Amino acid sequence: MEEKLKIMAVVCHPADAIDHSGGTLCLHAERGDDVTVVVCTHGVDSHDLRRKAAIRKGESDHVAEKQDAIEAKEQEVIDGLAILGITDVRFLRFRDDLIVANTEMVEAIAEQLADVQPHILILHNPTEEIGFEHGETAIAALRARNLASTDRFLKKPAGYAFPVQIYFNVMYGHTNQLAFEGMRFGGIVVDITPVVDRKVRAMDCLHSQYYPGPMGRKCIEATNGRMGLHLRMSYAEAFQPLHPHPYSHLPLNDRLMRQARTPASETAGQMRILVNDVPFEQ
Repeated sequence: MEEKLKIMAVVCHPADAIDHSGGTLCLHAERGDDVTVVVCTHGVDSHDLRRKAAIRKGESDHVAEKQDAIEAKEQEVIDGLAILGITDVRFLRFRDDLIVANTEMVEAIAEQLADVQPHILILHNPTEEIGFEHGETAIAALRARNLASTDRFLKKPAGYAFPVQIYFNVMYGHTNQLAFEGMRFGGIVVDITPVVDRKVRAMDCLHSQYYPGPMGRKCIEATNGRMGLHLRMSYAEAFQPLHPHPYSHLPLNDRLMRQARTPASETAGQMRILVNDVPFEQ
């Protein structure tokens, strides 16, 4: 599609846009699309690992320092997304010790949807394993999409029903039974190999979660390396579309045709471990 697109990712925690779909968002920004990231929670109670460790040891006045921790975590995300070419980042700052798709969250997301009017909305999968709370923000966003088009929120004409399509991030999952029972297949796979170095450097900004250096590189190799393996992509991000894609005939894209015509020895030779080549400056 040649039309300039408006992409919005609504994520649960501050780092989620980078590690779940950062490469894809970067590719859209590169092609000139407008990319907006909406972060629902401040993330410091659940995902600021340095702060949590200090609290356990009694080394932190966690009440007094919380606002500073929130601002520092947001700056990590701003810095990381800037490396990916994304500057429109919006923080809703809901609590993250208990995340619920309540009226307040639905209305806050509806306000953002009405303002941006995205063609594509990227969400967590609402069926993500219970207890890990990504799904709550996805449920809130799904409830917000119709509300955003009402006269209470819509301040400017859109000219189309938005979002046109919703994509769910494929769940990385945890090592437990609930993760095993969830959906891990992505019908849409995006080759992020050309920008994986930028995703690595964006992960290096997430100090509060210990991602900089070996940890971030391990995560990208284990997740994005796996998602593209059978399509001969060194690194990929996978998505699940909410709505069917209508066609006038059965689709078969150029990428699949090229792969079918290329000897396996050649496509296998294109696979590389690239993340270790990205320098890390402590």
